[in-house]
Parts: sequence; structure tokens; C-alpha cells
Amino acid sequence: MAQALYRKYRPTSFSELINQNPIRVTLQNEIENDRVAHAYLFSGPRGVGKTTIARLLAKTVNCTKRQGAEPCNSCDICQESSAGRSLDIIEIDAASHTGVDNVRENIIENARFTPQRAKFKVFIIDEVHMLSISAFNALLKTLEEPPEHVIFILATTEIHRVPETIISRCQRFDFKRVGVDDLVQRLQFIAGKEKVEIEDALLRNIARRAEGSVRDAEVLLGQILSLGDKKITEEKASIILPRSNVGLLVELFKYLIHNDAQEAITLVNRLVEEGVNLQDFTKDYIEFLRQVLLLKVNSSAEGLSDLALDKQSLEEVKNYIKTLSVSQLVSMIEIFSAKLQDLRYAHIIQLPLELAILEITDNDETPTDDTPATPTSKNNMTSKKKSDPASDKSVKNSSQSSLVSLDKVKKIWPEAIDKLKESNRSISLSLKVGIPQAVNGSQVVIAYQHKFHAERVTGRIVKSKIEDVLTDLAGKKLSILTEVLTPEEFAKLDPLAVKADTAENPGILEQALHAFGGEVVEEE
Repeated sequence: MAQALYRKYRPTSFSELINQNPIRVTLQNEIENDRVAHAYLFSGPRGVGKTTIARLLAKTVNCTKRQGAEPCNSCDICQESSAGRSLDIIEIDAASHTGVDNVRENIIENARFTPQRAKFKVFIIDEVHMLSISAFNALLKTLEEPPEHVIFILATTEIHRVPETIISRCQRFDFKRVGVDDLVQRLQFIAGKEKVEIEDALLRNIARRAEGSVRDAEVLLGQILSLGDKKITEEKASIILPRSNVGLLVELFKYLIHNDAQEAITLVNRLVEEGVNLQDFTKDYIEFLRQVLLLKVNSSAEGLSDLALDKQSLEEVKNYIKTLSVSQLVSMIEIFSAKLQDLRYAHIIQLPLELAILEITDNDETPTDDTPATPTSKNNMTSKKKSDPASDKSVKNSSQSSLVSLDKVKKIWPEAIDKLKESNRSISLSLKVGIPQAVNGSQVVIAYQHKFHAERVTGRIVKSKIEDVLTDLAGKKLSILTEVLTPEEFAKLDPLAVKADTAENPGILEQALHAFGGEVVEEE
């Protein structure tokens, strides 16, 4: 039976470890200075080296020919430890030994006896969070005051399930996920040892799909090597591992930026026809959007580097990022994340992604020029209306020749409220409590003090009506965005279109009652 790669190439010394440098350096210093703790707690995601380092620590402290802080790997103790035959290194899977009786029999009673051959008796308890409360309580006393010859190493993927009384008695180390570049180097090392040539793009694809887990990456590589070829390309490996969809991710991003729902949906249906796993594709796209968001927040960050984009695609994406706001990117991520869950149960497999595309582009019209349009979202996005082509051309030329000023918007604001009142009093009321705060190009930013009003005017139908009225009064194409301010920030703005309560001009409360058909109910 062939040995799994993650077992075959398990590190035999600290120098072979991947990442986790702070933990490695600290442990080596403790070993070298004979200051090893009596209890350790290793926490972190699966497959990042917790058990591997636990075994290395157990082997090194017992090595009879230790060289500084590295095991010799040649003495009897080292060989027995590496082969898993050492009677003084006891590994316990807490998931299958959860009860208090198991703890007493396998740990507490066993800890009383001195090691048979080694200097220390080391207990490695994997998935320690699976122990019952009574088992933890039984372990507590021994963990607090263990015999001089005993070392405990506890490992867990769910640190929040470990009692604080246990955590406080251990030296804790938090393991991190391994980066894509480090995983690629590890996979290249193993491929070289196996004398197999693998395309770098394929190795990077494996590393991304492993999501920071060394073990998962090595398992995927093992599946690829099972093809038996000495040179493996992405095309050959697609039998086992879907090909990288980097180009398709950029293509979908471009369509969404341009509000081109038709082409975006066509792309999704093409993926279905080609047998692409839409769940995997959506996961990749969410990760793509995450890196785009990080790059938007910090332009100096090395975002998108893990995606192995060619230079032209990278520059294209960076130009698109300039047209987006952080809130728009967050909204896109939230929409696709929600649809990822729906994909599991969809009767029509592509339907959730089609709905996501329509929700984001939420337009009646696609841009006709080469300038990326701002995508819409459920929060603050730009929508467009159908109109006469000649009028559209006139508005477009007008907006290009002269932008609308904030003063102009403030001047037409009361008239816009009056016009909207004729068709819908509730819309005019929601607009009345807002204040034009700024004009960015053709977008009017309306400030609100309450989220309810902001959400009220950004509904698709309501928003379209408001934009129609503003465009008509301004003579130039206008769209609206909303922003909810704190009371202090809102108070600094000049109150517009809100007159004092008089008999001729009833107050906001009375207007709201009239608009929504309510009445004041006095408390008895």
C-alpha cells in the first residue's frame, strides 16, 4: 500500500517545518535552555502542523544525542519516536476517549509511572476539546501539578470549547493558516522528491484550494500524482482537480462592473455546459472579491497575488477597483456568499448565481460606452430607467458639458419634494427628512439620521421615481446615494426643506400619520 504524502514527508526536524516560525523559535529556545514547560496547548485550524510539532517536541526532549535544539534522528529513542513505537510517547484521540474513566485509566494512572526508556513521558492529547466536563475536571489536578517526568501537549481546532481552567495551566501557542506561497514551495519540494514535473499554475491552484492546510494540500497533490505521469499539466489534472478559473473570475467581474447581466448570465450557463462545479467557482469568486476588497482598502497591499493573474488582467482589475466603493464590494461579497449556501439545494443549479447577478446589476439598461458603470447593490447603487433614445442622448451630452452643483440641487430640492407629493406622499416625506450633502459627478448624496428613511428611498421603484424628478428639474441625468449619519454629524448640516410646525405646515409626525394612515394613541 502506497504511503500518503503527508505521512511520507512529515517533517523530522524543526528546520523542515513550514511556516509557524514564532512557535518553532520559541520551542527551540526552551529546549536548548532546558526550560521546557510541563503543559502546552496548541490551537489552530486543521492540517497546519499541531500534531507534527507535538511529536517533534516529544522526540527532541527525549533525544539522547540532541544537537542544540534539533533531534539527531539516529538514536534509538528518535527512531522509535519517528516510527510511532515509543512507549513513553502516548498519543490519545480525545474524540474517541471522551469519558472520565478513559482519562483516569490512560492518563492519570499512567502518569504516575516513570518512563521506561526516555527522560520524559509525553502525553499528546489530540482534539482535546472533545473531552467531557467530568473528564476535564479529572485531568485538571494532574495537569496543574504533574510529576517531574511528565509533559502534556494538548491540541485542538476549537479553543473556545476548552475550559479556561485548562487553558490557564498550559503554555498556549496559536497556529496560523499557511500562506499560498509557502504551500507552493512545499508542493514543489515534494514533487521534486517524487521526480514529477508539475506546472506552477497547477501547484498554485492546489495551494489555494487547500485554504491554508498543509495536509489538505499534500492530499490533493497525492491524488494528482496518482495519475502516474512524469509531467502533469492543468489539463491532465482536471480529471481530479477543476482547472483554475482565474480568467473566468476576471471576466465575470468585468460584466458585473459594466452592469451587463446578459453576458454574466451567459457566462454562468456556459460554465454549467462545460461541467464546472459552480460551488467551487463561487468560492473562488468570493475569494477573488475578498482580495479585491483588501486591495481597495490598502492599495499598497499585495492583493490578487495569489490568483496568478497575468500583467494585463491585473492592471485591468486595478482600474475597475477605482470605480467601486468599499460598500459596493462588501455588498457583492455578501450576495455571493448567500447564494453559495443556496447552490447546495438548488433544483436549477445555476439559478442562485443568476439571481445574484440580477441583484447586483439591478438595471434596466446596460452602458453603451467603454466607461465601467457602477454596479448596483441592495444598499447604495445606481439604477437607470428606460426613456426615449433622443432624450437619453440629450441628457448624456448635457451631463458631460456641465455637472450639477450642490447649490443647484439644494435649490430644486423643495420643488422635487412637492412633485413627489402629488404621486406619493410617503416618498416625499422620506425625501423631506433627508439633506443633500454632496454631489459626486452625477450622483447626489443624501444624508439621513435614521436608517429607515435611507432604506426607504433606495428601493428600486422609489429610487427610480426620485431620480426621474431630479433629472427633470436639473436638466441633467442625476442618481442618488444615501448615507446615514450620527446625530452629531447630521446636526452640523443645514436643515433643508423642513419648515417649522405651523397650522399651514404640519410637523413631521402629523405628515407621517397622514402619509401612512396612522393615528396617535395616548397611553392610559
